[in-house]
Amino acid sequence: MEAVTVLRRLGMLLAAAACTAPSLALACKSDPPGEEDSLTICQEDYPADAPRFEDYPARPYTGPVAAVRWRADPQARLYRTMLKKAAQEQRPDFAGHFIVAQWGCGSSCVMNKIIDARTGKVFHPAGVETNIVINIDGPLFDSGGMLRYRVDSRLFILIGEPEEDEKRRGISFFEWTGSRMKLLRHVKVPRA
Repeated sequence: MEAVTVLRRLGMLLAAAACTAPSLALACKSDPPGEEDSLTICQEDYPADAPRFEDYPARPYTGPVAAVRWRADPQARLYRTMLKKAAQEQRPDFAGHFIVAQWGCGSSCVMNKIIDARTGKVFHPAGVETNIVINIDGPLFDSGGMLRYRVDSRLFILIGEPEEDEKRRGISFFEWTGSRMKLLRHVKVPRA
C-alpha cells in the first residue's frame, strides 16, 4: 500500500476519532447543536474565493523518476529510506515534475518533503515541512484531506497547524516556485 494512501487513511481515522471524542466536540454546521470548539477547522472556513488549482498551472512530467540525491543533503540523509521509497513507488504528483513525500512524525503529525522527479533533488519546504492534523471537520477532511495538490498545478493547500505553530492554525494556500513555498493566503482558525 502506498505511503500516501496509508497517511490518508490514518488522517481519516484521526478525524473520525476527533468527531466522536467528547473532549474534542466540534462547532461546525455539520455537527449536532450544542457542541462547540473554536479550534475546529470546518468546511465553512474554506473560503469561496480561495486560490484555484487552475490559476497556477504546471505541465505534468512523464519521464523517468531520478534516484533521490540524499548523499549531498545532510537533512535528506536523515530520511533517506522514506525518500527513496517515495521516489520508487510514486510518480510526479505535484507541480509538474515533483513528488510530495509524506510520512508520520508523531501523533497527528505529518512530515512533508518534495522530490524533483527529474533530478532527484530533495526540498525541505520551509513553512510546510510538518503539519499537525487535529480537530478537522469530517466533511472538510473527506473532500481532499489535510494536503491538497495536483500534478498539473503549483498550488499547495495545507489544512491544519503548519510547523506545529498554533498561530498558523487554519487553511494555508501556497504557490510552489520550484524551490520554495510562497504563501498566497492564510485563513486563521480560530478567527482572532
